[in-house]
Amino acid sequence: MLWCAVFDSGGKRASASCPRKPSGRIMTMLGFNGLSRRWALAPLTALLLVALAMPALAADAPAIPLDENGLPAWSIVQWENFPVEITLPDHADLDRLLQAVPLKAFDREQVSVQFEDPKHYHLVFRPRVTEDEVAALEAAGYACKRVFDEERAAREAAEKAWAQNYPMSGRALREGIKTFNYWPTEPEVGTFLQDLANDYPNLARHFTYGTSVQGRDLEGIVISDNVNDTEPEPEVRLAATIHGNEPPGLIMQLNFAEYLLSNYGQPGHEDVTDLVDNYEIHIMPLHNPDGYVADQRYNANGVDLNRNFPEPDPLHDVQEIETVNFMNYGENHHFVLSTMSHSGALVMNYEWDHTYTLAPDDAGLQLLSLEYSTYNLPMYNGNFPQGITNGAAWYLISGSLQDWVYDQTGCWDITSELSNIKWPSAGALAGLWDDNRESLMHFTKAARYGVNGVVTGSDTGLPLDATVTVTGIDKSVSTDPEHGDYYKLLHTGTFDITFEAEGYITRTIQGVSTTWGTPTVLNVVLDPLAHGDVAGTVTNNQGEGLTASVNFYTYPLGEYVTTVATGAGNGGAYTAHLVYGAYTAEAVANGYVTQSAVITIGEEPITQDFSLAAAENVVLVSDDFESGLGLWTGGWGLSDPAEGYNSANSLNDSPGSTYPDNSNNTMTLAESLDLSDAMEGTISFMAKWHLESDWDGCFFEISTDGGTEWTPLATGFTSGSSGMGGQLPGGFPIFEGERANWVANEVDLAPYLGQQNVLLRFRLVSDSSVHYSGFYLDDFEVMVVREESSLSPVPGAEVLAAAVEAWPNPFNPQTTVKFTNPVAGPVNVGIYDVQGRLIRTLVRADLAAGDHSRVWDGRAADGGRAASGVYFARMMAGDKVAGTKLLMVK
Repeated sequence: MLWCAVFDSGGKRASASCPRKPSGRIMTMLGFNGLSRRWALAPLTALLLVALAMPALAADAPAIPLDENGLPAWSIVQWENFPVEITLPDHADLDRLLQAVPLKAFDREQVSVQFEDPKHYHLVFRPRVTEDEVAALEAAGYACKRVFDEERAAREAAEKAWAQNYPMSGRALREGIKTFNYWPTEPEVGTFLQDLANDYPNLARHFTYGTSVQGRDLEGIVISDNVNDTEPEPEVRLAATIHGNEPPGLIMQLNFAEYLLSNYGQPGHEDVTDLVDNYEIHIMPLHNPDGYVADQRYNANGVDLNRNFPEPDPLHDVQEIETVNFMNYGENHHFVLSTMSHSGALVMNYEWDHTYTLAPDDAGLQLLSLEYSTYNLPMYNGNFPQGITNGAAWYLISGSLQDWVYDQTGCWDITSELSNIKWPSAGALAGLWDDNRESLMHFTKAARYGVNGVVTGSDTGLPLDATVTVTGIDKSVSTDPEHGDYYKLLHTGTFDITFEAEGYITRTIQGVSTTWGTPTVLNVVLDPLAHGDVAGTVTNNQGEGLTASVNFYTYPLGEYVTTVATGAGNGGAYTAHLVYGAYTAEAVANGYVTQSAVITIGEEPITQDFSLAAAENVVLVSDDFESGLGLWTGGWGLSDPAEGYNSANSLNDSPGSTYPDNSNNTMTLAESLDLSDAMEGTISFMAKWHLESDWDGCFFEISTDGGTEWTPLATGFTSGSSGMGGQLPGGFPIFEGERANWVANEVDLAPYLGQQNVLLRFRLVSDSSVHYSGFYLDDFEVMVVREESSLSPVPGAEVLAAAVEAWPNPFNPQTTVKFTNPVAGPVNVGIYDVQGRLIRTLVRADLAAGDHSRVWDGRAADGGRAASGVYFARMMAGDKVAGTKLLMVK
């Protein structure tokens, strides 16, 4: 029976009627009042319609509380799918099943590997399916056994408990209880972490690392003996609930925080005291709060956050705010090991997920996984041998958190699957804690296994920013420059270890013996290298000195070393003091073409002068589709009904309808582009889309041979194609899923500079079922930087009078962005990252014609520090666009 309850502003049910049957897995959010000090009373002035799959709330049930941001603390879930069990011979048969019947709710945790003996296994597949999917599976020859829905039962029990207990504070619910025996609401999680920090101010510090799509805080707690100071000790990250419907790790980590703090310094808990004294533990238990509230795997944008990370082969450019916040937090710390907890299986999953190639530290990663599973007997004796598995051997996926963490930061990250039931009953939580407590202790302690120590310079005695590499293991780690401490996890063996630091003599120490489970301490002192000098001038073609920067990179590897500045007042002169060796010297001045030269620094000083030609920004293509489709050819048309980003029209693959089955619909820029004299180039456009994930999508492609071969291009909002349905071939950048709001996309044309016959196109592809509105394109622009007057733009394009420059550049921590507004009127100046995402607006105002400036302090819109790397300052003034590249260095 379907219940529809209408509540008045006091939370009383006013009526009960429901004229229609719901479709899909509807998550109905209710706005309510109070649960803890983080929740604000928010009277409901509007009637609320609540569709329930069963009468989970009584007629006089109170309203759901709102948090301090006006967001509901939980939702009432309506279920249309249910679990079934299918036995399959192997992974190939699973792939065939998914090809025959694409299941909307498929995920890796539904695949259980059952070993008959060490060499032979079969799969037990337990997906959540709809009635229609069951019919399709059975028609395809697969026998489906319906099983009890434990997850639904546990979630509905949690919803009932939340409704009954909401007037009580979290502290009252936990009175006398050391561990959670119930599921907390999302706001209560933050309250609990803040309470711990308040109760143990010398040992715990509450923090936030950003917000979710819907604006909920991403919260955590740091635990260490001197928690408000940094020390030379390993940093460990324990995170959970990247999938909102997999919360056991949330409870385990809340319990672990309480366990460490309440037992610190207590007799019989010397192991706890050792961890708190000698480690810095970052606990981040609820990474997907929107998904937890809604009881869904995905974030509020419908994106699987564990398929959203740029992996070693960067097919998944970052797009979701939760992913960006997690990456930024990680890049601002030196984590040695970490885990992200899941549920739906019982196993420790180690790298790699995206390839069958073994990770460089494969032997050690297995030992770290065993460090957890050995102390969790249900896991160790479960379906996976010894409770561990290689990720790709389980099921190949791309864009996973653990692959990015290991590849990009050097931290050993293990995916911990803590329960075969994604959302177990509250009554199971105490037993789960007993199973995981010692595992968490031993896993954290392992951050010191292998080799660790401090690297300093013999000339100063100060810590060094050094790289530590083990011969035969192609994965280095770095020291924390503040303290010089390093931690290289290693399996048992004897190793040669090399220590390198800029400006110092590389040192290799041979025959270092390690035993897993026992730290090996190795402090290293490096001697400085000899230095030499290079000097010169940076001038224009008339010999006049320029205000410029000269950047130095190692040659041929291209690693950034340093920057020195010149000034027009001193004739553009510069001097640099560098370690002996080969470098690329690059002279950069705003308004001029960048010039570089390879130099060799030795005992004798050398001279390197630069004469820079004036540059101009040229727009080759600019189309807002207000003048029709004259610049394009193909099967797309103007949007119907008309809708654009900043104007009436946009381009759409299927105006007035949804895209058809088996589509391969292209729209190509009619004129080819000549990039032969371009020094830099950028494609930018606004887009939004609604496309079936994994099966349909839109490729943005480039050709340099007249259209014979096409290469898909990546932006910050593409992901890797699945290789299924219309997404062929697999592994290429594609737009998919839904993006309801317009987003700015940008592509760097650097790989195609020098080409004379460049074509661009958009290509909509689909499979044989499920259709949406498709892909919308607006404000398409191609802009290049050329030597002044070297080549005229294509007909209709415009040489910009507007200009943008920045000084200093490279910079840290801030730079001044100077811009010229050609005509009085509205001006937009923003900072964009290399994926084309706007991270900070500097100006949005009406300004007089002429020169203006604003300081960018290196921070994003949320106030957090932007990571070091390349950015773009971009000005839009009427129909004029100009920009410049920025380099933020550490």
